[in-house]
Amino acid sequence: MEATTEYATTGDVPVGDSAARIVLITVGCVVSVFGVLTNLLLLLTYIKHPELQNPANLLLINQSIADLITCGLAPIYYSLSHTEVGRELASKYKYLCLVTLCAIVLSLWASLFTLLSLSFDRMINIRFPFHYARLVTEPLVKRFAIALWISMVGIVSLPLLGLNNWKPDQACSAFTAFPKIYFINFFLLTSFIIVILVGVLNLVICAVVISKRKIHPSGTETQQLQMKSQYKLTKMLLVVVGVFYACWMPYIILNLIALFGVKTVLGGIIPGWFILLLESSKILNTISGSLNPMIYAWKIREFRRAFQKTVGLQDNSTLD
Repeated sequence: MEATTEYATTGDVPVGDSAARIVLITVGCVVSVFGVLTNLLLLLTYIKHPELQNPANLLLINQSIADLITCGLAPIYYSLSHTEVGRELASKYKYLCLVTLCAIVLSLWASLFTLLSLSFDRMINIRFPFHYARLVTEPLVKRFAIALWISMVGIVSLPLLGLNNWKPDQACSAFTAFPKIYFINFFLLTSFIIVILVGVLNLVICAVVISKRKIHPSGTETQQLQMKSQYKLTKMLLVVVGVFYACWMPYIILNLIALFGVKTVLGGIIPGWFILLLESSKILNTISGSLNPMIYAWKIREFRRAFQKTVGLQDNSTLD
């Protein structure tokens, strides 16, 4: 829930006329429902098929949990931000506002940190392919995932424990409800650093993969098959990262303009069309989380077959 100067002074979210709001809410909720269904299907498939349960896929499941939370919270966000009843409730009930904001921040952070973890996992794999199974084990990944969630929950819960600027009849947004030092200087700065790190890591991964593919593979036949499988996982991650950047960059750029470019870019006033554009860009964030399970099924044959078995379809595909 982003805010601007206009949000803070009026306590309202000027998202254009009622028709635009209806379209925004409808599209956002449809995408959210699709994302909930695809990520629930992924979680069910992972549980039902033991052959999918390995360290790399465990990180994908961790990503899916974050995406599921994001998609599940989206309709609540649209209700609290773009309906009269929702805005009134959020401006009167402190913990309704704060819990929703903290949960959204948690889901976004979980998605970013897991994507960074997946990037490190792929980097270790392509640099040390024959030692990967020894270096990255399922118990290690489970302990890491648990520690990550506990740390994130502890940090994002600080506003619920008193670190907040919530006031009655004030717009429920991260900019107004959270202290600046917490939201901008801590959450947003950390998120921006992670986005940069993910990009750099995956550029390095691309370079290493290209250089290695030019070299005749070494090792036993089993090792070569393992490397081929891991290359497929790496290509899948690159697609996920590409979709992530395509969906998140409009949102990031618009927020940077809202934070630092109001005077230079918008002439000192944030117009209604810009707010509508900013709110619409959040739908792309939900689309990113909705598409990830489809990308797994598209790029990884084992996931595709498991998906088809879960929904009761026969696998007739011969594509890898």
